Amino acid sequence: MDSETEPGKNLFVYFYVCFDALKKGWLEGCRRIIGFDDCFLKGACKGELLVVVGKNGNQQMFPIAWAVVDQETKYSWSFFINYLKDDLQLGTGEGLTVMADMQKGFAAAMNEVLPNAEFRMCARHIWSNWHKKWKGEERRKQFWRCSKSSYEVKFKDELEKMDKLGKDICRDLLYYPKKSWVRAYFEVHSKCDVVENNMCETFNSWILASRHKSIITMLEEIRRKIMTRQVDMLKYTDTWISNISPMARLLLEDSKDHARKCTVLWNANVEFEIGEGLHKHVVNLTDKVCTCRAWQLRGIPCQHVVLAYYHINEEPEQAVEHWYKRDTFLKAYKYFIQPMTNMKMWPETNNPKIEPPKPKPMPGRPQRNRRKGKDEPKKKYGKLSKCGVKMTCSKCHQQGHNKRYCKAENWMPSQQGSQISQGASQPDAAGSSSQPTNSMCFDTTRFRRVNEARSSSQPTPSSTDSSRPARRGLGSQLPPKGKATTSQKKRKGCKQRRC
Repeated sequence: MDSETEPGKNLFVYFYVCFDALKKGWLEGCRRIIGFDDCFLKGACKGELLVVVGKNGNQQMFPIAWAVVDQETKYSWSFFINYLKDDLQLGTGEGLTVMADMQKGFAAAMNEVLPNAEFRMCARHIWSNWHKKWKGEERRKQFWRCSKSSYEVKFKDELEKMDKLGKDICRDLLYYPKKSWVRAYFEVHSKCDVVENNMCETFNSWILASRHKSIITMLEEIRRKIMTRQVDMLKYTDTWISNISPMARLLLEDSKDHARKCTVLWNANVEFEIGEGLHKHVVNLTDKVCTCRAWQLRGIPCQHVVLAYYHINEEPEQAVEHWYKRDTFLKAYKYFIQPMTNMKMWPETNNPKIEPPKPKPMPGRPQRNRRKGKDEPKKKYGKLSKCGVKMTCSKCHQQGHNKRYCKAENWMPSQQGSQISQGASQPDAAGSSSQPTNSMCFDTTRFRRVNEARSSSQPTPSSTDSSRPARRGLGSQLPPKGKATTSQKKRKGCKQRRC
């Protein structure tokens, strides 16, 4: 609340929201990783919405809290993170993983409020900045191979391949700290190996329609959407075919397919030597360790662990962490958001009246859609792109230009029009010709009536000068040019467009 800008008025500044059901649900049923992001409000009162989102056991978004602020600054991020720290009992950030984009003032606020938390940066935003200088599809693929390397030797091999794609390309890439975007240097306590902040992007697009409305209406719609989602997630567990979440089972089945390409050597205890291509990894089932680090990062057995369990005739499902089990998933949604009445039925209060903030006029025409990057994949539905399609002229039907720049002289609008013009130019049985062959437009029924009316009002050919050469085309049927009125000019323009 701001009471200094306008004396006598209390202007709206910040508003923080964190429901008790979401707070308790994250503490009991979600892994210790949260993502921060911001998005613009598109209503009359401009501002930004700061959001923090977690991940449930099925790798889906779990909204935790959000706040309305005037703009993205270090002070606004500190306001948001301090309230979140108290609600989620984060302390100084031990055992917590934070993922964010390159927001203004966020890193400085994090270092002050949660200095001991692991900080990851969205690899997609790093790539979008690095891609401005180093373009190319092969470089893009190699970047993601580097980012998703789960152990250090693999990362160094991919980095050597990257170095062959350009001079000083690795130097520019390593400008960003490796611990913030390379999977091989992530800590393993959060049991989450994601390198992108998609959970926040999903939430921002989920509330896109609500962000076009006023602040109170937007917050109320978000509450209703969260309330509905809680119920949907509880119903969703009835569709599971096992005790493991569908997304975790999908990753496990993928590891089973890759395990067929590996070789195993057992020491008759709890350790295994797994060969995969040029590398060999050691698996310890008691300590739940694999040298590829994928098992520790995710909490889901990798292909090396799967092969080790199959070698001793056991199922690898037992090695899946409890975060992906049905019981833990239900703990995240066992608390409910209570229903409430509409705004007209809210009780009156004696608190100071809050005035809305002043509308901020934005330069330029307001946009409803987000500006997409050149590398961002396009939607699979909608209009078909004409990229790469050769231009075809509608006059001469030749490729390489359109009708505006066509240089064809005697062109007819269509085959039907050409036939009509040619038929009209051929002499009939009496040997008369009704229309010249080089006419640019053929007469329609309306034009024929207009021309007949004009020709009847003209003097007979005997009264005209015989020495004057006859004009060809439609111009010969028009009266002499004079000073046209405004209405005549409009009619003339209409006729030309119809032609």
